[in-house]
Amino acid sequence: MTSSQTSPTLGSMSTIELPEDVASALAAAAAQRGVTEAELIAELVSNTEPDELDEFIGVGASGQTQAFDIHAERAAAAATHDAATI
Repeated sequence: MTSSQTSPTLGSMSTIELPEDVASALAAAAAQRGVTEAELIAELVSNTEPDELDEFIGVGASGQTQAFDIHAERAAAAATHDAATI
């Protein structure tokens, strides 16, 4: 192996420790799909499809650099509404 190559953190035969509730959920999900727990983990880890939310983030970029304060905006909108009804 050259210095530009890296080895994986986990080998092909690795043991991971999971909390009992996570291990139970993993076993149930694997059984429901009819695969082994290892196969399910491999499927989930190799899923390289982009998350729809990740694709959506930034779609409405406004160009503003200041943080949006929803409470201040609501107060300003309420004050404008109250002034218009007087």
